[in-house]
Amino acid sequence: MSANLVVQARQHLLRRTPADISVISKTCKATQQRRRISLLPSQAGKFNNICKHHTHTSLQSHSTGEATELCKFHLQQQLVGVNRGIFGVKAAKSEAIEILLSELQRSANNQRPTEDLAQLSGKWNLIYTSLVIKGAQKTKLGLREFVSLGDFEQIIDNESKTATNRVHFSVTGLGNLSGSLTIIAKFEPVSAKRVQITYESAALVPKALERLFASNYDMLLSIFNPEGWLDITYLDDTHRVGRDDKGNVFYLQRS
Repeated sequence: MSANLVVQARQHLLRRTPADISVISKTCKATQQRRRISLLPSQAGKFNNICKHHTHTSLQSHSTGEATELCKFHLQQQLVGVNRGIFGVKAAKSEAIEILLSELQRSANNQRPTEDLAQLSGKWNLIYTSLVIKGAQKTKLGLREFVSLGDFEQIIDNESKTATNRVHFSVTGLGNLSGSLTIIAKFEPVSAKRVQITYESAALVPKALERLFASNYDMLLSIFNPEGWLDITYLDDTHRVGRDDKGNVFYLQRS
């Protein structure tokens, strides 16, 4: 591992400018790509740890509010063109996003989000997830050819403790058919950050979309069924981060 490489990473990360994280993210990614062949796995892992450590150090140099806004800003930049991550992203991009989400969580003011469900209530849009629709699933669901995914919405009613998840679809070649899968689930707080989610019902509309997915409906439902537990690891008035029992992360923005 080159000492100059470490120094370069440190110098970029410790700058207190709005572009500090963006610079190091690009530096780390470009350096990893250039040195992918020459670095041993242990060296590559060490370099990744250096990037993580100094990103954290750089954000710590800002106030909590500044660090939060920096994380959100750079997440917005990283998420351009990733289509919510639902079809997967490259490893370097995924790691950069995870680092920023982890830093956003560290800046959280609300450490007990389930104790004030009013802040959780309302309509949210999914802007990133590590949940991936894989190759065979894409093929069987027609997502490689004629079916496109639209918005992913979630409506939370804190009074009834109900979450309504809605995934929008559009289909070419069938009169520009559009519709949605709606999954309704109940949730119950079980700790300061965790909720237990129970599946209630699901529906595809219109009927033409239901017929289209009929043979693969169970697969479709298995992808989007939220049942299990979810930790709310970050929550403020505009953004939310959740991590489920399957290892998936969800980053949402209030709409």
